[in-house]
Amino acid sequence: MAEFHPVHPLGDLDQLIADHSSSDAASAGITLTVRADVSCAQLFASNGRHDDLAKTLKIGVSPAQVSQLDNLSVFPIAPGQWMISGSAPADAMVSDLRNKVDGLGYVSQQGDSRVCIRVSGPAARDLMARGCRLDLHESVAGAGFCAQTNMAQIGVLVHHFRFLVRNTSLVDLAFQKIL
Repeated sequence: MAEFHPVHPLGDLDQLIADHSSSDAASAGITLTVRADVSCAQLFASNGRHDDLAKTLKIGVSPAQVSQLDNLSVFPIAPGQWMISGSAPADAMVSDLRNKVDGLGYVSQQGDSRVCIRVSGPAARDLMARGCRLDLHESVAGAGFCAQTNMAQIGVLVHHFRFLVRNTSLVDLAFQKIL
């Protein structure tokens, strides 16, 4: 009887990277960069205050589209919930957000449980397609696109900030060990 051997969706990641890499960093097929300079928080609207909070902060409510709040990126992740990232220190970012929210919702710092990984290079799309279930075709996932999915059974927030050449993923900290 044949033995069943489970295959991890990113099990051959090392081989995929080796196949698309070279000694010349400019022509490497895939570059993974852990962005230690990114802080992360989650913003929740109080019950029934979703639209009020979005108007007050001037942030978008459209699904799958990133908006900007000052120097922060705001990712809609569910009705009345946004993931926010920026380069300010986490405590300062959260404190500033709490002052702006002013009773319309609440803010939770997420920096201890998330990591930001930038996937770039000509083979970045192949890597992302291999590990996630999102339709990443440029007609669907252009600049500013964001969506939640799973990669290797870990929750991932994918953000395309340039046309499918670079992807930034905010992922659970445990996922960093896989990559």
